[in-house]
Amino acid sequence: MRFTRLSALALVLVPLLVACEEDNEFGLGPGNGTRFSATLAGANVRPSPVGTSATATASVTVREPDIGQTGRTVSYSVNVSGITSATAAHIHLGGASVANGTLLATLFTNPSDSTITASQLVSGTLAAGAISVSLDSLATLMNKGAAYVDIHSSANPTGLLRGQLVRAGETPPGELFAATALSGAKERPTPVVTTATGSSTFEVLPGGSVRYTVAVAGLTGATMAHIHTAVADSAGPIVVTLFTSATPTGTVTGPLASGSFAASNIQLPGVSMDSLLSLMRRGRTYVNVHTEARPAGEIRGQIEPVSVLP
Repeated sequence: MRFTRLSALALVLVPLLVACEEDNEFGLGPGNGTRFSATLAGANVRPSPVGTSATATASVTVREPDIGQTGRTVSYSVNVSGITSATAAHIHLGGASVANGTLLATLFTNPSDSTITASQLVSGTLAAGAISVSLDSLATLMNKGAAYVDIHSSANPTGLLRGQLVRAGETPPGELFAATALSGAKERPTPVVTTATGSSTFEVLPGGSVRYTVAVAGLTGATMAHIHTAVADSAGPIVVTLFTSATPTGTVTGPLASGSFAASNIQLPGVSMDSLLSLMRRGRTYVNVHTEARPAGEIRGQIEPVSVLP
């Protein structure tokens, strides 16, 4: 009778343990942990996309200690297609618009640039001490799409392929930009004395349009707001109109404008959406808010790439 009961219990437990191994719902098996993934392409390289048909995928798992272990680890793998040369692969800090983000972890090095023939570029495990941030911070960054994997080559030392890390199965966020501190002191060619301030955010949407917000504090008589192109110490032409009003506003503290614009809304001849985004990645655009008293601009701030919108 006892043997019969044990056999019946085994029939229940074995399928359960196999199921645990497959999907790790109970934290068992080598896949134990929180999984993140990235799809790498040359089009994702920043600040300038790379024209290549090569692709790659990366998987990163923040793993809880297995039985008999005391520390958490990060397991990873990178698979490639169409690549014959790769000198390094890293995890970097940064959202989709950020270039040259801080190095967080090295996944692969090939300083001799030997020919790549296998579809799996690398796989392995990193201890917490091999990563320049805590594992909780790394997981938070990947959850927000604020870390990326890139692969470097001799021909493209700043990046051949790149992809944002997100929870496995999720879509990475688009490029994010912000002008966080609009002020009169930043107006060019002549700074403006004003107590008004402001900020603006931009998010590139999947269809290629850009969603934006403009907020101000203590600004009176607003008539227009634009994206202009120029470096911080210069004034430049209008590229996109963000706000216009035939009647100047009263004193505003709060949202001034929000909406979205597409390539068809770009007013500067010869500037495409791709070229505008390239300028934004390089800090060569700014938001300018014009008022009745200051028609050339009362508050201004450069647009910069960010990892997470403020």
